[in-house]
This record gives sequence, structure tokens and C-alpha cells, in this order.
Amino acid sequence: MYSYISGHLKAKTAQAAIIENQGIGYRIFTAQRALEPLRLEDDVKFYTYLLVREDELSLYGFPETDSLSLFEMLLTVTGIGPKAALNICGAGSAAEVYGAIVTNDLGWLTKVQGIGKKTAERLVLELKEKIARNMGDVAGMVASIAAHPMSGAEGQALAALLSLGYLEQEVGKHLKQARAVFGADATVEELLKAVLRTMAEGR
Repeated sequence: MYSYISGHLKAKTAQAAIIENQGIGYRIFTAQRALEPLRLEDDVKFYTYLLVREDELSLYGFPETDSLSLFEMLLTVTGIGPKAALNICGAGSAAEVYGAIVTNDLGWLTKVQGIGKKTAERLVLELKEKIARNMGDVAGMVASIAAHPMSGAEGQALAALLSLGYLEQEVGKHLKQARAVFGADATVEELLKAVLRTMAEGR
């Protein structure tokens, strides 16, 4: 129903932004980390998801489309509701969350409020392959960087990392280090897991 809502930020609560557009104030639930850099009366734009239940009609949203996509993906996991999904989105960038899931980093996931070991394991079980498929759907990106010095598995790993939202200058060094560890026969999966694990650990 709503793809996005833009307007003036009139108020902030712990997990919601009140955005005024043409005299109407929209309450949009979001992650705290999305609210922190925003100031009252800023012109803002939130990409939104409308949750429709028998006893509830609520808007959830984020200033970035990748965070909204992550939120929607998390809602497909058994036992994950909007509150838990917001907590996960608030724990780090979309790329960091994807990285923790792909590398089976239960330690990172269980640091999120309300996420225990069983829920973290379910996140990995239900989303890891889905994320991997999305990472593999980057043929156009791979072609666009065909002239890049990185080629083969390294180039495909770079393309996948870019599709997750990382910048080349963020992952380039880690990618070269992973290639040095695994050698010339490194697979795309080995390189991705190594880089994502390193990024999730903040090294």
C-alpha cells in the first residue's frame, strides 16, 4: 500500500519516527540505529512495510531499502515477529546481519536482544541458502567488473560482497588476505565465508 513516506520528522520515540506529510502524522516503527542520526524537522524518507493483522495495522520502515529488504526477509523466519526483526536490524548494518547468518556466527546473533541460540540456529537454517542464492544472482555485476584486476573466484566473491552492500575499499584487503590463506584454488564460498567472518568480527 505504501512504498515509502517522506516528510518532516516531527518526533522520535524508542523505536518509532513520526513523519508529517500534508498534515498527516505517520508513526513508522524502525530500529534505534536508524533514528539516531536524524534530527527533528529533518526532511526524511522511509521505505515502508505495512503489517496487517486482525487486530493491528502498523507501518515499519527504514531510510535504506537494503534494511527494509532484510526486515522483510527476517519476517519469513518461523517465530520471528516484527519486534525481533527490528532488534536484529538494529544490531548492525544489513551486510553485517547477512554476514553473520552466512558464516553461521551464532555468537553475533545471540547478542541481539531476544535472540537465543535456538532462534539464531533457525535464522541460519531458514535464511542461509536464500541469502546464498541472492549472492549468486549477481551475473550482471560480475560482468560489469570483468576488467577488474580481481578475476575468477576472487572477482565473483567481490561482486557478491558488493551486492550485500559492502564497499570495495572495505573488503578488498580482507579478500586478498583470504586468497593468500586459501591459495589459487580457493572457491567463491571459501573466500566469502572468510571475509564475512572477518567483517562480522570487526577486524
